[in-house]
Amino acid sequence: MAASTRTLPILRHTRVSDGPAPTRLLVEYQKNGRRIKYWRELTGSRLVKWDTFPLFPAVLCADGSPWAPACMWLLERARAKPQSVATTLVSIAHSLACYLEFLDEVIGQPWDDFSSVDKYTRPTYLYKSHIEDLINAGEIAHSTGAKRMNAVIGLYRWLTDEERRFGFKPANPPWIERKVSFEIRNTQGLKQTVDVQSTDLSIKNPSREDALDTRISDGEKLRPLPQDEQRLLIAVLRQLGNREVELAHYIALDTGGRKQTVFTLRWGIFSRKPGEISQWPLKIACGPGTGIDTKGNVNANLVVHRPLYELLHVYATSPHAQIRRERSPLREAPINYLFLTSQGNPYYESKADVVSRRESSKKRTRNASKGNWINTFCQTRVLPLMRQTMPQFDYIFHDLRATFGMNWVDHQTANDPSYAAGARAREDLRKLMWHSRATTTDRYLEYRDNLRHLEAAEASWSNRLIELIRGA
Repeated sequence: MAASTRTLPILRHTRVSDGPAPTRLLVEYQKNGRRIKYWRELTGSRLVKWDTFPLFPAVLCADGSPWAPACMWLLERARAKPQSVATTLVSIAHSLACYLEFLDEVIGQPWDDFSSVDKYTRPTYLYKSHIEDLINAGEIAHSTGAKRMNAVIGLYRWLTDEERRFGFKPANPPWIERKVSFEIRNTQGLKQTVDVQSTDLSIKNPSREDALDTRISDGEKLRPLPQDEQRLLIAVLRQLGNREVELAHYIALDTGGRKQTVFTLRWGIFSRKPGEISQWPLKIACGPGTGIDTKGNVNANLVVHRPLYELLHVYATSPHAQIRRERSPLREAPINYLFLTSQGNPYYESKADVVSRRESSKKRTRNASKGNWINTFCQTRVLPLMRQTMPQFDYIFHDLRATFGMNWVDHQTANDPSYAAGARAREDLRKLMWHSRATTTDRYLEYRDNLRHLEAAEASWSNRLIELIRGA
């Protein structure tokens, strides 16, 4: 066996005892031919919220035992940021398991052996070289390699800080550190200098921006869909007949909401008749405390105009949606999700609901949903139909966010071409799209001009090159 990870349905802090009691559970197993037997008891702490974690990832050694340093670091991170357990920690645990497998099977060296005077034969440097070999062989991407190396650096940093707990005193440093400064722009677009600590273990990414890339960098590379693609997409969604996915697309196109926001909207918001709402557009509070997820846990308002609200109200109060809510534990509670599967489960479970499991004694019957089904639906159902008409068509759900941004810019500049260049346009769009940096907003405002210049320059040079070839 090799090092691996295992997701525990739930992790609770317990106290180890060497004798039985009514409230204690027996743990019995064998290790290296020796029988291990002890009892464990729940601590009963009032701080159970910070001591109980659903879907906790554990890093296991080749013999199946927990790798203590890694598991303790993951637990420390979980206690610091409980909502990151189901997402970030799973990725980190996998990266650490890859490192442990390298130590065991490739170099046969303990994780804490830094006795070598030659730094390039220490575990961390050997692992960096190993990752670079995997990248060069095309087995992993640069981003994956960087993620794995950063996880290892993070583990050793924590072990160094917790020296008294783990006795980690490397004979030689795991890496050489230096301070790096770089400039960023704040939310007002002003430059700021930020200092960070860097190591000589960092994995360099030699990738360069594609000069002909028509996507917008907004958290990830997003492609605004042209009008003809939008029209065909809507027709395809209607043809497929999945009302939940269809309406989710409309919300993203009309509000710019990300997947986690769209699919954690609550049905109670849309239960009121449109005539009962005094002010339009409706502003829906999202972020911590609302039950509606946002990227980075920011608090912001999702702006919903009346025509879209009317569609969502009709759906929310329809027998179709009511049947799905009846199959959900929350039933008709206003905090139930707007979109549920036919089994009554959320397509995307909010962070707050995942964390609330730590306070619940109910047994888990399923894993938290993070919208993977939506990605699969788009790839396996929507794309094939789209490509019957547009063979080169490709998209991801978050492209709808970029499409909203460009639709808004195009609409605002239709009657006033100079609007996009103004400071008001930047601030209006920044607030609508919840951008923390104005430079991200600028990419939308400048997109059309940049695209026109790029296409004109490319066409001009291509024509000139053909003339040169023909005249030679």
